[in-house]
Amino acid sequence: MAVAHYNNELSIDDASRSAVGANFTDMKLFAGEYERVLQTIASGRFSDDLAASVIGWAIDDFRARHHTTLTVGTQEWRELAKALAGVQLESLKRIAERDLGDFSSAAKHPLLVKAEPLPSDPLALRNISPDSAKPLSEILPLYLKERGAAARSDYDSDVTVRMFEEFMEEARPVYRITRVDVNGFKRALGETPANYSKRFALKLPEAIKANKERAQPFASLSAKTINGKYLGKLHSLLNWCVRNDIVPDNAAAGIKIISAKDQAQAPRINFSPGDLTKIFSVERFNKSNTFNEAQWAELLALFTGTRASELAQVKLDSIRTERNVLVIAIEEQTKNRGSQRIIPIHSRLLALKFEDRVQELRNAGAIHLFPVWYQKGMKAKATANSKETKSTLNHYFPRFIPKRFISDIRAMGMHDPRKTWHSFRHTFKTGLARAGVQRPIQDDLCGHSDNSAGASYVHETSVETMKDAIEKLKFDGFLS
Repeated sequence: MAVAHYNNELSIDDASRSAVGANFTDMKLFAGEYERVLQTIASGRFSDDLAASVIGWAIDDFRARHHTTLTVGTQEWRELAKALAGVQLESLKRIAERDLGDFSSAAKHPLLVKAEPLPSDPLALRNISPDSAKPLSEILPLYLKERGAAARSDYDSDVTVRMFEEFMEEARPVYRITRVDVNGFKRALGETPANYSKRFALKLPEAIKANKERAQPFASLSAKTINGKYLGKLHSLLNWCVRNDIVPDNAAAGIKIISAKDQAQAPRINFSPGDLTKIFSVERFNKSNTFNEAQWAELLALFTGTRASELAQVKLDSIRTERNVLVIAIEEQTKNRGSQRIIPIHSRLLALKFEDRVQELRNAGAIHLFPVWYQKGMKAKATANSKETKSTLNHYFPRFIPKRFISDIRAMGMHDPRKTWHSFRHTFKTGLARAGVQRPIQDDLCGHSDNSAGASYVHETSVETMKDAIEKLKFDGFLS
């Protein structure tokens, strides 16, 4: 902050000297008294009111930019005021020298002289901004505010930071977090009993120790939970720190538990043409009969690529015409702001009388496209909330139609565990890529776009262009 303040003062001086035709005020008329008061503050013998009136504006500016949370009167605030008063005196010396035509002098204040890091502190080079010295618990609110993530993701990130700082036994400055620390955290997570804070009401290291002392220890966290939740959230937060010039590198990059299951199993995969033939066979989708809720869910999942939690929440009012194109708007609780989007309805769905289905539901007074699925998911969430379990809708909707679907495809002979309900989304994305749809349009349709506050299904891609892209989808094996 000392360096930033000093550079800012000299930048203001540079701008005043470069301003053509600007009125010039000779600050030497006021400098004597101002410098005397600054010297008093820099000496450490000052009242809070004096410092607040003379140099408090500089601290307020840093607070507004989230570089500090110090308040007037605290010991830390007084130390910062003292330091900035000394730096302000240094800037006044440079300005006075410039008035004499000397622009060659360098700063001499200890806080402004770049010292080489001591051999005993090699991490000093990672301290590259005022935020570098903040712990993750102070950086987290800034990260969550910018990211605009869903409540569940916020909660998981908060828990991850709390667990990490419990493991470290301190709120360590982010620049001092190393790969050794993250690897240690990974190993500790491998010994952490599930729901440890509720079962033991202890911090992480003590809970691990207490669990080992039990005659029958509780089961520890799974590799999937450790990687996908805790290490994944820590990696995302540190990656945000890198992008925002808080630390030069991500200490969590590439760190994960490699289980035997991970080694033997790849991520979820697409449905093959043969799979689609079985899923959408005449026996399962007889056009002479009215399709039920589960059948429409499968069709929409394939031709829109929506996640289960997104599809289950779609309201009938979210099915509307945009520039003469029938679209489905994903606008309820989503993974993040970038997931909100519009998806044109494919002509195959229209041929299967999708509009008639929507009208029937409206005539019946329904609010949601999948009313039974939605009600079951909300009921499951309400039951969990009554038990004080913090989860979001993403956790509950897959329990119903998607879960039964997995049982169905296993009965059809699709035993590969990588083929699940989410394979519809993979098949959709792959179909777009193979059809030659450009990546930005793919991202708009899949909800992989910008997560900023202004990104909510507002994209540079026109509705007509997205409709053309959707119509390029051709699924070999789809017979309905």
